[in-house]
Amino acid sequence: MLTCYQNLPVDARRIYVAFSGGLDSSVLLHCLLEQRPADDIVAWHVNHGLQPAAGQMEEFCRQQARLLDVELRVDRLDMRDVERNVEAEARHRRYRLFAAVLETGDLLLTAHHADDQAETFLLNALRGSGSAGLRGIAPQRALGKGLLVRPLLEYSREDLENYAADREIAWCNDPSNSGTRFDRNYLRREVMPVLKARWPHALRGFAAAAELQRETRHILDEVADMDLAACGASDNGHPATIDIDALLALTAARRKNLLRHWIAASGLASPPQTRLVTLLQQLRARPDASPRIDLSGYSIRVYDRRLFLVPEEVPRPTSDRFDFGLAQEIAVEALDLDSTRAAILTRLGIEDDRQPLSIRLRNRGAQNVDRHRLKRLFQKGRVPPWRRDSVAQVYLGERLVGILP
Repeated sequence: MLTCYQNLPVDARRIYVAFSGGLDSSVLLHCLLEQRPADDIVAWHVNHGLQPAAGQMEEFCRQQARLLDVELRVDRLDMRDVERNVEAEARHRRYRLFAAVLETGDLLLTAHHADDQAETFLLNALRGSGSAGLRGIAPQRALGKGLLVRPLLEYSREDLENYAADREIAWCNDPSNSGTRFDRNYLRREVMPVLKARWPHALRGFAAAAELQRETRHILDEVADMDLAACGASDNGHPATIDIDALLALTAARRKNLLRHWIAASGLASPPQTRLVTLLQQLRARPDASPRIDLSGYSIRVYDRRLFLVPEEVPRPTSDRFDFGLAQEIAVEALDLDSTRAAILTRLGIEDDRQPLSIRLRNRGAQNVDRHRLKRLFQKGRVPPWRRDSVAQVYLGERLVGILP
């Protein structure tokens, strides 16, 4: 019998099983029900609506949940706005949903197995991935407030088929798996059978290689953490930054490793190798250069000999002036400002002369008599140019008394 439950945390609050109705998730659900009371388990079906059979698969999951007397949760995702990378976007939205729902102590089990691990390793190798990609599918990781666990990674698809046959487990075939349009399906149907025929222990080899890459990645992350500390990440009101001179003092490999780690720690997608190399070449060639690399959802920019991660611009507040008079509570939600008059003036080192207080933003379309003082304040506060339009300016009456970077 598959012992998929033996390594699960014993203090789990609730266990969700990602349940597509296919072979893998059907085996996982049945296996778990043999070892855990049904009251602790929720089968979770996500209908992306990407194929004509999506409705039939959802209904199959409903029927199985009734037969097994297990709770079923169904969510439907609207994918009609997606035109490219549909498979990747569907996965992204599915996991974003999972992360939003899981509470502390919750587990989400997915039915990834040894064949999936081998396919992921090969696909990432073909894409030129480094150790982060070649470590493959992690046995478990944090997801939202809960924990994502893959209990079947040591078992092959053949193991799951045998288990299902022995227990006469019903499952629903996903029609999209029969074609070779998607890379993973092509690898599964055309490449893996050939590899297994030549090397019967191929799955074991890929699993071992992935485990070695996970160990390598762990070491690289430790090195990157040390380098990040040495390169002066800033906490003076700016996003975490990298000191360029300290970065360039590292070896070439450690520079790239640090940048990838820094970006990943911010929850952003790692840039292609060529873009990182280009950025580092520009920084070394011209110390006074201010290169900017635009990537998916963010950019990397230079200011004051530091590298910044800059998310895509968010809309400015609809107003550029917020008047508070003599009120004590000062709050501007659009600027994430929630303070008091006394606290703000103390922070700026200004005595309260009982003048009306207002919070203002720079208005590029209007003549500003304080523009020279503002420029000095921005420079003193090391406020990058791209942030200056959204930095709160504090006025007492019509006198600019400071900024809140």
